[in-house]
Parts: sequence; structure tokens; C-alpha cells
Amino acid sequence: MRSLLTACSVEVYKLRRSFVLWGTLLFILFVITLFLGQPNWSSFFERTAFLYSSVFGLLGFGMLTSWTFGREYSDRTLKDLLALPVSRGKIAIAKYVAIIFWCLVMMLISFVYALLLGFSIGLPGFSFAMVQHYFFLILIIGALHLLLSAPLALLACISRGFLMPIGFAFTTLMLALVFGPTTIGAYLPWSVPALHLKESGDALFPLMGTSYLLVFLIGLIGFIGTVKWLQNREQR
Repeated sequence: MRSLLTACSVEVYKLRRSFVLWGTLLFILFVITLFLGQPNWSSFFERTAFLYSSVFGLLGFGMLTSWTFGREYSDRTLKDLLALPVSRGKIAIAKYVAIIFWCLVMMLISFVYALLLGFSIGLPGFSFAMVQHYFFLILIIGALHLLLSAPLALLACISRGFLMPIGFAFTTLMLALVFGPTTIGAYLPWSVPALHLKESGDALFPLMGTSYLLVFLIGLIGFIGTVKWLQNREQR
């Protein structure tokens, strides 16, 4: 257990020192600022939640995941990493823990930033119930995207870099934007976060139930595949 905690703390520290993390956060804050000209709090939070259900989640979380696993290949540090007296499964888990931790931190920072922006210009229609609703909604959307980011780690390991998984993340964003509003969207895992934002509790709930299962399976396959790939990789 101690070795796992140590590996998690090291991965959290490595990601904290990364320009990718802070560059992604600055991009999120910048885009939120661009959507400040909304008529009220509800509209502003709705826009922020939509951004998390699409660009911030698929590209933001996807880029963080791709870099966390792919940099070990591009920096040629994977051989040294796998030589450590820590199981490869724990290394993969530690990287996922670091990604989840920092994605949560980014969501919290950006949400507080959105609140400060809204108060600074005096947006009308504020209520604590609305803030609570959108806060948990964004957390749920973020959790869905973390599951969808898991296969990107496997792609980073297979391609030995981060360009292919980033390209895949961009492709899934395009597919979600094109097919999300159609009937196919409910069966396309990468459309589920946006559908959850739009259709939660409506008539599409049975389809969405199947969609949530697909998202979970995508995440599970990505996680198990990444662990197995690292465990079976020969040291060279």
C-alpha cells in the first residue's frame, strides 16, 4: 500500500510540474471568460456546463491523459520507470489517480473562477440552489469524461507517444458534435456527457441508461487494457 501511495504522490507531483496541466487550465479559464456576456447566472452556468460536456472534457481531459502516459515514451523514461521496485499495475493506477486528482482540481478552480466572474459583473438571478445544481452536474459530466479518457492511455502506450491519442480525442469530439443531436448519439459514448446535460430525466432515460453502461465499459476496457499492456511489456 505504501508503494502505491508513493507512486501516486510522485505522479501527482510530475503532473503538477507539467506545462500541459497549467496550459489546459488557462485555456479553460480563457474560454469561460469569453462566454461571460450571458444575460443571467443560469445561462452562464449552462454554457460552462456545455463546455465541460464537450471541449473541456474530450480535449482537456483527453490531452492530460495522453500526455501523462505518452510522455514516458517521448522522453524515453519508460524503461527507467518500469525498472523501479513498483509493480506496473500500480504505476498505471498511480497515473490514473494523478489524472483524476488534477482534473478535479481544474473543475473546482474553473467553477470558482466562473462564480467570481459572474459576481464581478453583477449577473442577475443568482441562487445557491442553482449553484449546487450546476456544480454537481459538472462533476458528473467530468466523471463521465474521465471514463472516456481511459482508452487514450492505452492508445498512448500502443503508439508510444501522445499524438495519436490526442488525434483520437479530437476525432471523438467531432463525432460527438455531429452525431450527438441524432438518434445515434445515445449509442455513441462520447456524446453521453452532452446528452446528460440536455436530456437528464427526460423521455430518453432508457436509452441513456444503456449509454451510461457503454461509457462505463469504455472506461473499464481502457483501464484494464492499459494495465495489461504495461504488465506484458518487455523491458528493453
